[in-house]
Amino acid sequence: MKFQDFRTLFFPPRDSVSLGEKALSGLAALGGIGLVMLASSIFLDPRDLPWVVASMGASAVLLFAVPLGPLSQPWPFAGGHLISGLIGVTVAALVKEPVLAGALAVSLAIFAMYVTGCLHPPGGATALTVVAGGDAIRAMGYEYLLTPVLVNVVVMLAWALLINNLLPNRYYPNTLKQLKKSVESKLGTDRVDARLSIGREDLEYALREMNEYVDVSRDDLTRIFNLSATHARRRRMGEILCGEIMTRNVVSAEYGDKVEDIWKLMWRHKIRSVPIIDSRRHVIGIVTIADFLNQVKREDGRPLAKRLRAFIKPSQGVTTDKPEFAGHVMTTPVITIREDQHILDLFPVFYEKGVHHLPVVDSEERLVGMLTPKNLLAALHADMLASA
Repeated sequence: MKFQDFRTLFFPPRDSVSLGEKALSGLAALGGIGLVMLASSIFLDPRDLPWVVASMGASAVLLFAVPLGPLSQPWPFAGGHLISGLIGVTVAALVKEPVLAGALAVSLAIFAMYVTGCLHPPGGATALTVVAGGDAIRAMGYEYLLTPVLVNVVVMLAWALLINNLLPNRYYPNTLKQLKKSVESKLGTDRVDARLSIGREDLEYALREMNEYVDVSRDDLTRIFNLSATHARRRRMGEILCGEIMTRNVVSAEYGDKVEDIWKLMWRHKIRSVPIIDSRRHVIGIVTIADFLNQVKREDGRPLAKRLRAFIKPSQGVTTDKPEFAGHVMTTPVITIREDQHILDLFPVFYEKGVHHLPVVDSEERLVGMLTPKNLLAALHADMLASA
């Protein structure tokens, strides 16, 4: 056997996790285990602490190093320990032969965790601890489930929920992100890759056909597939940047420009949006046709055209109760994209966030152009013709 083959068999490939992320995982585990030790010391004799912390130490690896993994979620963590602990106590009471008791406790715990959907590897250690942890732990009986197991689970889970949502680029549990995707869910983000017509149900079918446990959530699998497909398309297309397809010589306005002037700009240039910029050409907002319609839709029962003309016309006198300037009607904050980004980055903006007018900025956040779905479709069509 060649050394390369030996290394492939017994050593994992280099991971892509940054050193900073690894350090944060270690620090999160430091706090979690510290709190578990502190809580256990209140309820237990300190001499029992090593046996209590053993399975929690294994859980810490999952909860803080791979918090998005299916085995790390709240129900697998809590249910895995409590159900396995219950099985361990029961087996210890019924089977006095330690070798058989240990084997039965772990095997039954695995089966029970699988059936109840809470597979958590450290749960096996929790079950084994009862039958192999000595007379002191056996004597605790079902009290073992309350202290230390339940106490440890509550403390560790509370810390995981806190720290994994405070650290950057983390969230926990892994279903939390789904609850925040109101726009995406309405637009059908279950679709993995529209071009290939692959959906979540197709991934579910593939996983069932494999008939084995895969330690990756459905959402992560979908994200991995989407990123891979996007990267493949980007590699085939080459570097087509937003700055190459954007509309230049953008018509813009400032915060203090009159609403009437903004409307005239749209009418004169036959455009549907005007970005609002400051003195340094930074985009601070955008006025679209929709912003005008939103201002008049709550007016009286007059025809829309009359209501719109009345709104656009400047007020006479010193005071007024209607918006008069661009800054009063603009949408803010406004989504922008940099000119050096790939055009594939436009898809989530246009088709998931529902944006139709996208200001393009340079490296100093200054307005340099505008993009619409029409620009993107024209670029994709040209690329298809070139590759045909």
